[in-house]
Amino acid sequence: MKFKQKVLGVALASVWLTGCTGTTSSDNLQVAKTCPLPSTFQWEASSALVSPNEGIFGIKDPSVVYYEDTYHIWATINDGNWKSVYFSFADWQNASKAVQQPMNGTKVGNTVAPQVFYYRPHNKWYNFTQWGRGYSTTTDITDVNSWTARKDFLQDGPPIEQGKPELDYWVICDDVNCHLFFSRDDGVLYKSKTSRENFPNFVGYEVVMEDHRGNGNSFLFEAANVYKVDGTDQYLLLVEAYNSEGGAYGPRYFRSWTASDLDGPWSPLADTEQNPFAGNANVDWVEGKWADGISHGEMVRSGYDEYLTIDPCNLQFVFQGDSGPSLNGGYGGEPYKLGVLTLK
Repeated sequence: MKFKQKVLGVALASVWLTGCTGTTSSDNLQVAKTCPLPSTFQWEASSALVSPNEGIFGIKDPSVVYYEDTYHIWATINDGNWKSVYFSFADWQNASKAVQQPMNGTKVGNTVAPQVFYYRPHNKWYNFTQWGRGYSTTTDITDVNSWTARKDFLQDGPPIEQGKPELDYWVICDDVNCHLFFSRDDGVLYKSKTSRENFPNFVGYEVVMEDHRGNGNSFLFEAANVYKVDGTDQYLLLVEAYNSEGGAYGPRYFRSWTASDLDGPWSPLADTEQNPFAGNANVDWVEGKWADGISHGEMVRSGYDEYLTIDPCNLQFVFQGDSGPSLNGGYGGEPYKLGVLTLK
């Protein structure tokens, strides 16, 4: 699979920028492009680009930052216990050769289901994670030992209930506030909000949306992503789902919504299993189908800060793919690998 060139800021004019509008500068022959989000997505999947190390069941939950011409990835692994790793590379073709550095034993410890971004007002990188819930900071994302010990970031959240663990924290900021999205595997998407001055301290929560079809949680499951679409006033919300008849392991797919404000309201974009943001129904496996479903992942962002911007002319999604039956009979044993979807 040939990967599209990663372009930050202004997209260079090229043959794949079809359906876009813009103006050409005769001085530098660059075209400032604005591409609308489609209502129907069609993706091309890469081969499995990152596999777990020997002795590890799977690698999953990638958080991706493109910074200084390098892809930086933090991910969850399972060797019988939930742990995490960091690795980096300059080109996706070399991703399989990147050394996966363990977070286990560092000051922050294992950052399960991480989200990493740079918060400009503090001049620091932030890593939000679960189990235990907390954030950590660093000024050097290349050094796993530089992350601080984690601190809690949410007060007065939803009541603690059996079978409803808080999962997959996701932070995005606008010019005034920062918004914390998260799930509890109960068919509800939750959100908390704080001022930029008070970041990263969140208090209270609200319900963004609910969907209790099927077994009560499968159609609004977990792994929420939210992004600001470059060149527009749109935000894009993704939430993982699965058909309840398929069991808890999948096949997974992503539903999507858009809004002009992070407080909503959210309008459906591609939000069904037949017309998903990404799933078995709209992915072409040109190098052979190596996974069933599209699960927890992150868009390749056009920036790396708290605005979480994506370039609608160059959409790519790094995902975890379930490559076979569980290796230990439980969810932790699922042999997840990482791949990349590129919008056709």
